[in-house]
Amino acid sequence: MKSTFDIELNTLYIGERRRVATVGLHGKDEADRFIQKLIQTDPAKWAGIATRIKTISNYDRYENQSTYRSVGDGIFEFKRNGIRLYSFYDEIDGELQMILCTNGGGKGNKKEQQADIQKAKQVRKRYFELKARPDTHFRLNKDPIL
Repeated sequence: MKSTFDIELNTLYIGERRRVATVGLHGKDEADRFIQKLIQTDPAKWAGIATRIKTISNYDRYENQSTYRSVGDGIFEFKRNGIRLYSFYDEIDGELQMILCTNGGGKGNKKEQQADIQKAKQVRKRYFELKARPDTHFRLNKDPIL
């Protein structure tokens, strides 16, 4: 069933400094789908990403090349052996600055990683386009899953 919201954010975790959420646009939430599949197929890798999410959300600014880093154009990646979860920053209604997860993928080869990064950039661009429109229906689900 298609969502009635143009933008729907689903909270993963609320840290001391940031809320981390997945981004759903027009009922499609690639990051949530990736996370749910990861939870089912490789709980240990999910636990590693969840730990990174919890740690990073407690800092105003965090970057560590081995766990969380910029990949350009406002996109960052949570890193765990063999997997990536892509994200960007935003602030909503003066609330804690948010880390919004767009999509994920395996480490794979360079071509696959670049495709995942491009997808994250597209989600980010579309998110900000929709957010700027006065007729956009927006929802923030505040109950964290972690």
